[in-house]
Amino acid sequence: MSLLPVVFTGGQLATNAYLIPTLSDPESWLCFDAPEGLADHARAEGLKIAALIITHGHFDHVWDAGRIEAAHGCPVYCHPIDQPLLKDISYLDLFGIFDRFPLVKALSDLPVPEEGELTWKAGGREFRLFHIPGHSPGSVAFHEAAAGRLFGGDILFAGGVGRWDLPGGSRKKLLDGIKRHLLPLPPETAVYPGHGPATTVGREKGVNPYLA
Repeated sequence: MSLLPVVFTGGQLATNAYLIPTLSDPESWLCFDAPEGLADHARAEGLKIAALIITHGHFDHVWDAGRIEAAHGCPVYCHPIDQPLLKDISYLDLFGIFDRFPLVKALSDLPVPEEGELTWKAGGREFRLFHIPGHSPGSVAFHEAAAGRLFGGDILFAGGVGRWDLPGGSRKKLLDGIKRHLLPLPPETAVYPGHGPATTVGREKGVNPYLA
């Protein structure tokens, strides 16, 4: 079985979703984030999503979350601090976005301690979860040590980090969290970000200008 995730990129902000097969049922998938178009893509490809895991609550990462929940009957996991962003999307008006998407009916907690970490299992896979606020208050990164990879949402990019000028953002918390939780990971750890290409922890530790 390939360790490479299936990647879907959708929406106006070219947001990445990542799908990996569960170990309990290789015909079902864990999905990280839900950009616009993901629900149609999953239907067209015959992908059965067992759980939808939200890295953070910004609209481009949750646009199809309600559609995925309705179509697959799967749990939708999100850190409690960001759950209000999935329950009330009137804030989209502030960004000049007047389209609306179906809301998630039931959200399940990712109970990571504030700025801490937690071992968590889904679909037979074990992850170490890191709460790293700064881009959004409830941003979480998911490290699967057995596969040598990290699903980090908008925390860390190839050559960059998440923006911190949005509501609830903090440059200090973001950079401190990356340095405390992510940079100590093995340098060969693959990083799958919410936008753009994959990278590795070692590469970003060596060349990312925000982490100097």
